[in-house]
Formats: sequence, C-alpha cells, structure tokens
Amino acid sequence: MLSLLYIFALVLSFLAFVNAQLPGNWPPVDKPPPVNGEWTKLVDMSQVPKAPISKVAGDCGATDNFCNWSCTTCVRTNTTDIIQCPGKTDWGLSFDDGPTEFTPPLLDYLNSQNVKLTFFVIGSRVIENPDTLKNEFAAGHQIGVHTWSHTALTTQSNEEIIAEIKWTELAIKTAIGVTPKYMRPPYGDVDDRVRSILSQLGYKIVIWDKDTNDWMSGEDKNFQVSWVEGNFTEWVKEDDPTGHISLEHDLYKPSAEQGPLVVPIVQGAGFTIKPVAQCVGDTQPYLESTNTGTTDTTTGSTTNTTTGSTTDTTTGSTTDTTAGSTTDTNSVVADGTQNLEPSSVVATSPTATTTSSAISHINNNNYLLSFVLFILGYFMVI
Repeated sequence: MLSLLYIFALVLSFLAFVNAQLPGNWPPVDKPPPVNGEWTKLVDMSQVPKAPISKVAGDCGATDNFCNWSCTTCVRTNTTDIIQCPGKTDWGLSFDDGPTEFTPPLLDYLNSQNVKLTFFVIGSRVIENPDTLKNEFAAGHQIGVHTWSHTALTTQSNEEIIAEIKWTELAIKTAIGVTPKYMRPPYGDVDDRVRSILSQLGYKIVIWDKDTNDWMSGEDKNFQVSWVEGNFTEWVKEDDPTGHISLEHDLYKPSAEQGPLVVPIVQGAGFTIKPVAQCVGDTQPYLESTNTGTTDTTTGSTTNTTTGSTTDTTTGSTTDTTAGSTTDTNSVVADGTQNLEPSSVVATSPTATTTSSAISHINNNNYLLSFVLFILGYFMVI
C-alpha cells in the first residue's frame, strides 16, 4: 500500500513539473529565444532606422532622435502606436504577463459580468498554461503578443526582436489557432527601430495612458495594492476628450485580484469596457478571421504561407524620424508624434533599474510543489 502511495506521489510530482506544457519544441522559458534566419528575412533591414541598441531601457542621450518611449514617452500615434481609446466613453482594460495561475479567477469574474478586455501574453507563459489561454480566447477576450522573455526590445538586436515576436506568435497560434495583430512592448520600451520591425511583421503597437504600477504589489513591500482601486476612482473623474487604455497585470495574485474591484468603478462612471482592437474600431484583431477561419483582407495584411507572418501595408515599413521628439508635455505635431504626460498614479513607474523580475519566479512554484510531493512520497515509504 505504501509503495502505491509513493508511486502516486511521484506521478503527481512529475505532472506538477511538466505543468501541462503546450506540445512542441520550444525555447527555454524567460530567456531571449534563438534567432531564426527565415523569420529574419521577413524584415527589410534597409528600411529599419539606425537607432543605437540601448544598454538598458531608458539609456538616453542628450536628444531623442528616434522617438524612444522609455526616454521621453514619445509616441507615433498617426503611424504605429495606440495609446488611448478614441471614444470618450470607451475604456480598454488590459492585463499583461500572463497567463498564470492567478488568471482563472479573474476570467471567472469577467465572464460573470460579460466583460471583455485584452490580455497581452508572454510566450513563455503560453507554453506553460495553454488551457488558460484557450479559455481567455474562447470567452471572447482579445489576445495580444507581449514577447517571449519580457526583455526590453530597445536592448535587443533586430534579429532578436524578430525572434521574441515570432516565437510568441507561434506559441499563440499553436494554442488557439490565430495570429494576433496587436502587441505590447515590455515596459512600453519602443523606439523607431523597434517600431519599423514590428510594423513590417504586421503588428500594431499598444501602449497605455493609465498605468497602475500594480506589478509592484508582488515585489515592493511599500506598495499598497489599494492604490490601484484609488487611482481608478480618480481617473474616471477626469474630463478627457478621449477614452483610455489602462495597464494591469495578472502576474501576481494581488494584482490579478484588482480586476473585480476596478470593473465596477469604470462601468459606474459611464464607461464601456472593450478590448483594445474594438475600441479603435478594428473588428479583426487576428490575421485569421475568427468567423470564417480565413485570412483577414480588410486591413491590408498579407500572409506568408511558409511562416504565417504578416505585413501591414497600411503602415508598411515606413517610420517617420523627421519630427524627433518634442519638449512640450502632451504636445502633438502633424504626424502624430507626441510626448505623453505620465499617469497621475501614486507609485512610480518602473525604470531601467527597477524593472520587474517577477517572470523568473513563476517556475519556482512548480519546482517547490515537485519537491514537496517527492518528500511526501519518501515519508510514505519509511
């Protein structure tokens, strides 16, 4: 009898370790994935601006000639970047860094309220939690790319950026059968070099105008998670000409638990919560039509039948670098280049020296559970 219990404990230990991974041969999690030569060929490097590779995100010179968000919060709203919902009463709730073990309770709540939002997912988490991603997609939430390893993109080479996107894209496609057209750069870290690469790969870039900094709830003992609810309470009172896109995370339990608290605040103030694609008027957030299973031809995207990559011909590979950055807060020039004012949040936004290290903690839970089950099995025998 004890031997059977021991075998049972070992089986549980093994199942906890593999964590129901997505079938396939995948790169190591939470590390920049390997470069793929065929994917690299999808980008015309002659069209990519020669912005220097940053040593760390926010590694800025005296002037910003490449609209680097980490340096000057510069964005290109008329070409690639989506910052806000255009409609005054629309609100694009979004969660980053999942799917994790803390996502299902959030999903249950959203389903109970018939609320749809956007999840920007990490490839490393997708292969660990494919069933949760499937549930997100099946419930009608928008799925976007958030890279494979959550590395700041301006610190990577052109080839590495492509690999981060394509490996994540492949994991998502393998799990739910569609290819996203929207992505969010980790930390919002993007410049004109990164924009050109992402644009040539067919992606629309989503930043945000309301940052909760809720990721600190899992890393900074001084962060009060109640600040998230408090910030939303203040944000909905602002009389802005547009709607908003807010940033939250389903990476930690405290941050994921804020979803059920902020939804009533946003809706109670008269806002309609929508996925980002819907709030900007795009009915096809994926390359493949979710209605017919065919390629979306309404947005100017084309499909590479070998790799499934896309090129958005509405923006192509062109990047406006003539305007540079502006010095006036929230100033806008004719091409949509502007510098955004940081959200009026209590906590400080992450910087190059205080970026989240949370991604590396995810696997520790599996290892700990495996160890506990192994020890349990051992003592059953003795």
